[in-house]
Amino acid sequence: MKKLKYALSFFKRINVLSKFITDNRVSNLKKLKVIGALLFGFIYFLSPIDIIPEVVLGLGLIDDGVILLYLLTTINEELDIYEKINKTSNQNYNEILENVDYKIKDES
Repeated sequence: MKKLKYALSFFKRINVLSKFITDNRVSNLKKLKVIGALLFGFIYFLSPIDIIPEVVLGLGLIDDGVILLYLLTTINEELDIYEKINKTSNQNYNEILENVDYKIKDES
């Protein structure tokens, strides 16, 4: 059940996906992996060719669901890594003060 919730959280993070795709710091290989997973999932879900045919006692949608769940989980993992790196890089640039002069006054 946790995997399902994790995979479905992908739809809440579409804006992160667009930032991921347009970010120049992300390697083209990772972008290709994510775009390929999205395209493969979309094509597989719409394709009439399945591992388990739809006519087999209604079990045909199970393979579609499992493959989509796997692909969305894979994409979410890439987006998690991307967000974690962005948070640490933003923190480094925005919250660290460098080259600040200071004096300590001792009032004793």
